[in-house]
Amino acid sequence: MILNEEYLSSDAVSQSRLKKLLIHPQMFLNAQNDNELEEPKETTVIGDAVDIILTQNEDEFYNNFYVTDSKRPTGQMGDFVWHLYINKDKMDAEQIAYEAAGFKRDSLYVVRERFEKEGGRYYYESLVESEGKTTITSEQKAKIDNIVDSLRNNEWTSKWINGDEDIEIHKQVPLDFEYMGQKCKGLVDIIAIDKKTNKVYPIDIKTSSVSTNAWMTVFWKFRYDIQAAFYSYGIENSDVLERLGHKKKTRIMDFRFIVANQSFPKTPLIFQTTADVKYLGTMGGKVEGKQYEGFHQAIERYKWHMENDLWDYPMEDYINSGVRTISLKSV
Repeated sequence: MILNEEYLSSDAVSQSRLKKLLIHPQMFLNAQNDNELEEPKETTVIGDAVDIILTQNEDEFYNNFYVTDSKRPTGQMGDFVWHLYINKDKMDAEQIAYEAAGFKRDSLYVVRERFEKEGGRYYYESLVESEGKTTITSEQKAKIDNIVDSLRNNEWTSKWINGDEDIEIHKQVPLDFEYMGQKCKGLVDIIAIDKKTNKVYPIDIKTSSVSTNAWMTVFWKFRYDIQAAFYSYGIENSDVLERLGHKKKTRIMDFRFIVANQSFPKTPLIFQTTADVKYLGTMGGKVEGKQYEGFHQAIERYKWHMENDLWDYPMEDYINSGVRTISLKSV
């Protein structure tokens, strides 16, 4: 959840949207507008909440989240309540919600009865009361608080979250830079500066349902190498350090991710990228026989699609007139 107005008002391209383009142009287009009709996943909600509290403050959290003691009903009833809420201003809201939830065995009349008996109305009223905010349960808030407390107090992560006498912390730092003539933007969770050594540590906070021991699978799945490379380039090629009061003799260190497991938050870890990962995120390359593209190729694709205004297929399909080659070299 990004709240920084400077970042949101910029029409420059972000690394998150560029990663969508590497998957498919249609995903890039759909990412232009957040789908407010889609119920957010719990892992995303918890991650957003932790990020807001750690990089902004508790007041900002309550400006964006509504905490309730009511629980979301399980299964189809939970889906029914959500669709009833987002369609509440429509005359046939119940019918729309009934069909969207996918009920087959129960009639709408039976679903109405279950809605009253299974806590559906209580949760629905919470959603209505929280209009404009994300609804979370008290249990989820407790989980969020545990993660925040762990990251603030863990022996390895605390100084990168709170700072100390030597470490100066800047949070939610916007980046504005160009690459190949394309305007780019970023928002770094934390830029930590060691006042003694003038070393600069760019950091992103991640929470995950996956164990920290297995988090590298998440790293590659979501192409966080591109995020690390994109943000590192932005820091190196913008005036951000001057804006933070550090003009000269700074050394930008390898990008880091502070990662906490959402269910077992007491053992967070710091993952530090290396130069070869940064290169892969920038220029792409082959890893274990698989070819990856970096943000350099993503921007090339972006410029091509913008110039030609063609978005149904990836760039190479248009260039090759819809023909894809099958060969042993591509296996």
